[in-house]
Amino acid sequence: MIDELVRLADAVGAVQARDGSLPGGADGERARESARRAAGIAADIATSLGAPEQARTIVADTMDWLAAGASKRPDFSRTRDAMRAPDDGRPFFFFGPLRLANGGRTGYRFETFLAMREEPTDAPYRALYEAYPHPKNICQSAHLLAGSAGLTRGNNIVFFPENIAAPDVPDRQLYALFFFNKFKRIYGTITVPTWDAVGNADALRTSRDADPRRLYEARCVWGYLHDYYHHRGPRPFDEQIGLKTRWFTGLLEELKVDLASYLACRKGGVPQGDTVADFILFDRTMRYPGEPDWSRNFDSGTGLLLLAHLHEAGALEVGADGRLVLDLDGVDAAAASFVSRVEALEALDDARYLAAAEAMVRHYLPAPEGEEIRFGAPAFLRASAFAERIGKAPSVSFTFEEEACGAGVREAIHALRGRVPDATRSR
Repeated sequence: MIDELVRLADAVGAVQARDGSLPGGADGERARESARRAAGIAADIATSLGAPEQARTIVADTMDWLAAGASKRPDFSRTRDAMRAPDDGRPFFFFGPLRLANGGRTGYRFETFLAMREEPTDAPYRALYEAYPHPKNICQSAHLLAGSAGLTRGNNIVFFPENIAAPDVPDRQLYALFFFNKFKRIYGTITVPTWDAVGNADALRTSRDADPRRLYEARCVWGYLHDYYHHRGPRPFDEQIGLKTRWFTGLLEELKVDLASYLACRKGGVPQGDTVADFILFDRTMRYPGEPDWSRNFDSGTGLLLLAHLHEAGALEVGADGRLVLDLDGVDAAAASFVSRVEALEALDDARYLAAAEAMVRHYLPAPEGEEIRFGAPAFLRASAFAERIGKAPSVSFTFEEEACGAGVREAIHALRGRVPDATRSR
């Protein structure tokens, strides 16, 4: 069932324009028929998972788009509004036109996926939740079980419902589903090898663990702390979403909360804190700038901005051989300085905050040149071994590993196969 749906969704996505519309001609007609068939299968899956309203809206949104000719961007706002964040240990299903945050897949394309939410609940993680209470948490940790090409063949690990094709955007962030079981292969294929090739390998010390369960739980910790710090400071994200989703303020916000999370891990008391600190520092700087659309990619911008800040602070140098040399004690001081500077900007009135955020970002990220779009790479990197890695990260194919799941979720997945037989088949 899910295999056929994936095939049909990929067939539609392959011919969609950036706005999600379909062309005329034979290719467009085949895609329209694929979309029609896919909607029926998707509705059956949603119904089997106890989501009849989602099933109804999938069909309604697809058929209305096709009836209008499918020559404009789809409107799946009814599907978006019918969906709900999953409870812990419960499945989550999506079908529709989606714009992904990363992975080199641009524009709105039909995607589908099946996932299972799982938050770590052992004693060390319960202690974390008590030490960092976060009643507004909207970060959902999940295992991707199966999905279309944008989810399984790229480096994107997150689903935002506000990225579903629709004429309007919700006035608040509803929830975010993170496929943290994808992280192990991405980190081991891109992040670690990149740093080993361009930097002092001894700086990346504690995150080379190959155990999928430990890495999943550690990545969940990063996600939890990241969202926790989004809701702290002078301008909590959920209260300032209109300002903090702009380009310059957004870059500073994303990096600020990551560095606050990094400092919490370095301070101690966070389960697998050293591993999580490695994740934050090296994935942010070594993976994201490798995105193929790096010069317009939000996360790539944060990674390059962090490298530039660390270099300016003296925590990162380029050796005579072009390799990057990182001083971890210097990183701690640079991280604390960055968080303080951004929070000082947030204390300003709106107009001065926006102007100061733009000035701070432009201080670190140069204006684009040539074919670059939003920004260029910091000048000091041009003489480094990392320069040739920018925009060149490989695309990692996903394979489901049951070993990353806790015992209760394994049982839930086995039961799920009774309703969706090919739910966890490797792609």
